[in-house]
Amino acid sequence: MYETEGYGRVKKPSFTESLASVPHTISSNLPSMDTRLGTYFDAHMTSLISEWGLVTQFTFEGLEHRLDVVSTEIGNLEKEKLTLKDRASAFEQALREMEEK
Repeated sequence: MYETEGYGRVKKPSFTESLASVPHTISSNLPSMDTRLGTYFDAHMTSLISEWGLVTQFTFEGLEHRLDVVSTEIGNLEKEKLTLKDRASAFEQALREMEEK
């Protein structure tokens, strides 16, 4: 008389569909060291960084910038050293000439 669509019938998953969900079911039900450590590190990362003296990306970039500045300054000082040596040689030569007179 009257048709009803699927009344009282629930489609069961096929055997292969149920097998596909097994790894997810097992991993969600069993505690693992990875998930516990990940959760711990997420919660305590800032204190671990400061306590262990770890270098962050921000700190590393700051150190790279400082290294560049110091390297540039060393290059400038070496050039100035050569200039000062040349000037000292010229003064010594002038002093010798004055002493000879």
